[in-house]
Amino acid sequence: MSRNKRSLPALFLITAVIAALFLVPGCSWFGGEGEQSGKKLREEPERLTCPLCGSEVADRSAIDRRPVAVKVENDPDARPQSGLDKAGVVYEEITEGGITRFIAIYLCRDADPVGPIRSARPADIDIIYPYDALFCHCGGAPKTLSMIKQSKIADLDEFVGYDAYWRFTGRRAPHNLYAGTAQLRQAGDAIYPFEGKVDAAFEFLDRDDLDKMAADRAGEMERAAAEPAGEPGEYQPLTTVVNNIYIPYTGVCKVQYAYDIASGKFLRFVAGLPHTDLTTGGQLSVDTVIVQYVTLSASGIKDVRGVDSPDLGVAGSGRAQVFMMGQLIDANWEKASRGWHTRYLDNSGNEIKLKPGSVWIQLVPATEQVSID
Repeated sequence: MSRNKRSLPALFLITAVIAALFLVPGCSWFGGEGEQSGKKLREEPERLTCPLCGSEVADRSAIDRRPVAVKVENDPDARPQSGLDKAGVVYEEITEGGITRFIAIYLCRDADPVGPIRSARPADIDIIYPYDALFCHCGGAPKTLSMIKQSKIADLDEFVGYDAYWRFTGRRAPHNLYAGTAQLRQAGDAIYPFEGKVDAAFEFLDRDDLDKMAADRAGEMERAAAEPAGEPGEYQPLTTVVNNIYIPYTGVCKVQYAYDIASGKFLRFVAGLPHTDLTTGGQLSVDTVIVQYVTLSASGIKDVRGVDSPDLGVAGSGRAQVFMMGQLIDANWEKASRGWHTRYLDNSGNEIKLKPGSVWIQLVPATEQVSID
């Protein structure tokens, strides 16, 4: 009897300790739940990427804003241009006489300055529309300006007199109009407040996918080097390795891209010379090059010399080629309507994921053929 009485306080003490262990937040008898709770407290920060180029960004404010699309000229007197190296997406299109111009679209990175800025063309509307971008240009043919107004895109024509544009005294007109994307966006926001969300223009590869592409390219090159000389057609490559891309624009605008293994980018050349940036002096380099074959036709819209501005036929479908990581993927493109982004599909009908970074889209006449080596 006395022994049982002496054991009673100890029993109460043990019971209290066990109950306390269960009541402590985040603890359990085996410790597993506590570990899981600790993991929840150490959640990974949100990974932010640009919806236009797939690049990582540190601040959401860099992507929660309206894209800016700037019309940049490519006449030899306009080179080297400024700010093309900061664009997430660049379109190169043929204008009168075969001279090309660019539509440079900016979101996560700003360029100050960008230019020389020149006039709009009919195809610009269909290209820019799905980006919901502020369209920055210097006038255009009356019919083109009427089409822009009817489309209701956010138009910031320099001819209206916006302070965001300025003339560079070191170049002669008309090759001397420049602006900064931050100033353009500020001027545009006052007229076209942006309350939407930027839609993703492309899907992008992750790091493992890129590593695999690099390994596939290296493996294909080793396989080709080890292949003994034999009958033509005996060697069948598993991957199309690309060292150079040749875009057959007119001579003064002829383009070459040379793959640089060290950076994983294509270095850009124009008219046989490195295509550089006026501000930085660096050569332009591109992560993904897309060749989109389009059917040119007469638009009926004339420039100041009476030359027809070609209709580029960027809505519809056609052939394409996608170049990244020193490889070629045969493709097709489709754009069902003005409001849709153009989709680039492989031969199985799957959308092709791109390398994160700059995307340059070369609009090439379907009557021409890009060559590679």
